[in-house]
Amino acid sequence: MDKKNIVFEFLSKFFSQLNENKVTYCILRNYDNLPEAVGNDLDIWVKDGDQREFQKVLFETSKNLGWDIIKYSRSLNCHGEGNYPYFIVKNGPVLSIIHIDCWVSIHWRALTYVNEKIFPECLLFHKQGFYIPSPGIEASINLLKDLLYHGEVREKYNARIIEYSNRDPEGFLKALERPFGKKIAEFILSMAKAGEWGKLGKNRNFLRWMLFRKALFNEPFLQLKRWNIYFYGQMKKFLFPNRGLFLALIGPDGSGKTTMAKAILQSKAAKKIFQKKLYFHGHFPFLPELKKIVWSLKLSDKKSQIIPIRNSIDNSKPFGFFRSMIYPIYYGLNYFLGHLLVWKEKAIGSLIVFDRYFYDYFVQKPYLRCPRWLLSVISKIIPKPDIIIYLKNSPEIIHRRKSELDQREIERQTREYEQIAKRFPDGFIVETSSNPESVVEKIQYIIIQKIKEKQWKYKP
Repeated sequence: MDKKNIVFEFLSKFFSQLNENKVTYCILRNYDNLPEAVGNDLDIWVKDGDQREFQKVLFETSKNLGWDIIKYSRSLNCHGEGNYPYFIVKNGPVLSIIHIDCWVSIHWRALTYVNEKIFPECLLFHKQGFYIPSPGIEASINLLKDLLYHGEVREKYNARIIEYSNRDPEGFLKALERPFGKKIAEFILSMAKAGEWGKLGKNRNFLRWMLFRKALFNEPFLQLKRWNIYFYGQMKKFLFPNRGLFLALIGPDGSGKTTMAKAILQSKAAKKIFQKKLYFHGHFPFLPELKKIVWSLKLSDKKSQIIPIRNSIDNSKPFGFFRSMIYPIYYGLNYFLGHLLVWKEKAIGSLIVFDRYFYDYFVQKPYLRCPRWLLSVISKIIPKPDIIIYLKNSPEIIHRRKSELDQREIERQTREYEQIAKRFPDGFIVETSSNPESVVEKIQYIIIQKIKEKQWKYKP
């Protein structure tokens, strides 16, 4: 079964089960190609009180059709905290990923900007077997979601907002009157019908302020409770940053680390599952390269004596005892400074990919005289990757790629890197003798399995 049919089978069954179990829900937008295909994600509103049944249907459908849910929230209370993502994965010859965002409260920073209490009476049944909001409600969501969060209306929705706000002005006003008040709702409607995106953008802070005032006026105690939940959730994300992933690729020069790192960042798993993607070559960018400091201070007459880590596979002799320690200590400090960045990026759901990491100092020839205990101590205080992947290939192939390198040295390094990957519980060995697409598929599978390990076990 091809990817299109796999997605169609899953979504058709999922919507059918939601309808059969009488879950009150609707697809908020971007539903034109459903159930055959999903865009970037699938935004679904679920009536407050139906979340548990929604989740039960989602998990049962996934299990029955052989899909895995790899990333989701344990909490069933969406008020204040926001939308809850579910990533449903189907492994096979071609990886399939569906990203579902579940909403109960349509809000901006715990401020409800669309009155979801009117949704049940305004739902329309789509010919493809699922529910959608009335045109006016859909237009209000398309307009305000990006305006409040990003300060502008997304161009892709402009024509639809104009069409739907003119077709269903009553539904548009009904959705906004409670969050904003009648006058502000009428102002937003007039701007939407005329396509005055510039005026709306200029008034974004005013609209945010009115939303804030109206929320406190309508339900002061409930709003304070929502803010409490929201800020608790934000704090929890940073205290327990398990949404993102830190991956390091290791191996000799010529093993394909840079090529594979770029391919991973462009992979389906990276684009679908992670909010942001970061790439680093060798080390964090906090401290300047040591060779530049040496050159600027004129401490060395020969630039060739300074061998950066990325060019260290050659036939040179190992550095002297003290010199072999300078690089690991200096760059170890640079790695240590990366703790805050890794913490922050993992909290917001980023994928961090390193092409080389500190473990190179255990292997590279210039640092063989550096005390192993020193390298071990530094490796324990720097950020630890969630996944360490050794890209394994035969020394002969690597030598053909890097003919200037000594094959015996490559053979030694391949043995060392393999031992590093085996020593760490999060280390993996990936053969790269096959085509790059197959290698990326293997790494995506490792990423997905690692994310699954972080999740709590669902119990219906």
